Amino acid sequence: MKMSANPIQACIDVLVSPSSAFAAVKEKKGWSWLPFILLVGTTVAVFMYYYSVVDFAWLKEQMINGMVASGKTDEEIAGFSDNFSVNVMKWATVIGGSVGIIVINLLVALYYHLVTKVSAKNEFKFTDWYAFTWWVGMPAFVAMLTSALVIFFASNGQVTLQDIQPTSLNSLIFSVEQGSPWFNLLEGISLFSFWSIAVASIGMSTWLKVDNQKALTIAAAPFVIIYGCWALYIAFLA
Repeated sequence: MKMSANPIQACIDVLVSPSSAFAAVKEKKGWSWLPFILLVGTTVAVFMYYYSVVDFAWLKEQMINGMVASGKTDEEIAGFSDNFSVNVMKWATVIGGSVGIIVINLLVALYYHLVTKVSAKNEFKFTDWYAFTWWVGMPAFVAMLTSALVIFFASNGQVTLQDIQPTSLNSLIFSVEQGSPWFNLLEGISLFSFWSIAVASIGMSTWLKVDNQKALTIAAAPFVIIYGCWALYIAFLA
């Protein structure tokens, strides 16, 4: 099997030929610094760019309208409006987005570490799986570049945070309004989510030498459980 020759090539290969990338990073786990920088760096850069060009008065109106549609009380809306500023939103989004990626990858790495110890005997450590998660996340890097393009071409800065996720299931298929209990769930699932699962599956198969079905099951399980439970909650309790 042809292996990626360097970290830059591995970042490209993980998107177009994942087995080549994972065959290389299995031995070169220190290369994970590059996808880490790309993912966190683009997250920070895109959100900073977004809040530098968005029509904030228009955005505030859109968010308040969404709160009204979702049934928020006048007191809740007033409290939100009083504390809603571009700097608050910018730093909340930038810090929340970048720290969120780091924390989520830690949890996913812990899952991979525990599950593979039971289901596929191996000697990989938790830190190895943490490095693995950054390669699996490279489709999100492409997603952020897509978001940057949406922002760039937006007219008069009138673009919501939902608009910069053009491949979400909500944008592509369902088009539910912000007040719907299904809105956040459908916005959270995108084509890039399935791409990441596919990359993780191929990586699992390459690292552990397990069959494709088993690798896909391990890779997809967290996604299916989280969004499945979320959907059941909405369907029966929301």
